[in-house]
Amino acid sequence: MLKSSLKIEPEILEILRFKRAILAFSHGSDSTALFHTLLDLNLKFDVAFVNYKTRENSDLEMVCARELCEKNNLKFHCLISPLKFNLNGNFENEARKIRWSFFEKLCVQNGYNVVITAHQLNDKFEWFLMQLSKGSGLVNLLSPEMVEKRENFTVLRPLLNTGKDEILNFLRINNLKFFNDISNQNLKFKRNFIRAEFSDKFVSKYAENLAKSFTFLQKDKEILLGEFEFSNNEFFIIKNLPNAMNLIDKACKISGILLSQNQRKEIEKRQNCVVSGKICICKTKTQIFISPYKKQEKLDKKFKELCRVKKIPTLIRGYIYENRLLIRFFD
Repeated sequence: MLKSSLKIEPEILEILRFKRAILAFSHGSDSTALFHTLLDLNLKFDVAFVNYKTRENSDLEMVCARELCEKNNLKFHCLISPLKFNLNGNFENEARKIRWSFFEKLCVQNGYNVVITAHQLNDKFEWFLMQLSKGSGLVNLLSPEMVEKRENFTVLRPLLNTGKDEILNFLRINNLKFFNDISNQNLKFKRNFIRAEFSDKFVSKYAENLAKSFTFLQKDKEILLGEFEFSNNEFFIIKNLPNAMNLIDKACKISGILLSQNQRKEIEKRQNCVVSGKICICKTKTQIFISPYKKQEKLDKKFKELCRVKKIPTLIRGYIYENRLLIRFFD
């Protein structure tokens, strides 16, 4: 038993008790605290670890993470993917793509349906400030969310209302070993600069009220965002309104695609388009349809005529052909 514990919301606990989960683990302070918290709550999970080989301790962190899992009878999934550390390049984005591709592959091949990450309150406020500096609106200011549904799994962030100071205190009281990522001290990265100069100091002083403010803002966001007219987490129907881009963005996230600014502009400009070769977005005067992209090689003449009569957009016909019960939405 731990001498102290970190709080996990009942909603998260309920999901974890009935799902197969993997923890995104780096053996840093946040993921180590979450690892031991989940163990203390007798929750079942396995571990996913990515070694980018960018630091002197990269291999040692991997070895210690593996030993920790073996000690606690947890399956340890490890990806070694050397990535050149380059301040002038796109290191963080590349690293993110590598690990999330790894997590998705693990879920699909091993039947996991939840990925747990150790993002915490400082990360959330850091994101808020970074987006604020770019001139973002409310919807994009508030990512990430505690529960986020994607195409092949759900992402859970149990520590999103927990400040860094509380996490470090938890580790200290329980005498738990973790590793520090020295690259976080390099202020040439915008994220590190905002963290060191603004967000960490603010959260240290106002953590409790900041978490409350984010809760209120999240409710405002949900009202602003609106709701899907229909969703099966694969096919989405949205009212074609001026703020529809917010729900398009949400549908794409559920489908595993994070839209870039250029993709957003392309979607707003075009009537019909395919995003990242995976998702179709088709607009009519009153509605927007979003579906997986499917080739139309097998469409028979009768179905093509039905699509013409019901005015089903061309790009989504391949998906509707494989899911013909959805034709009812075009009556």
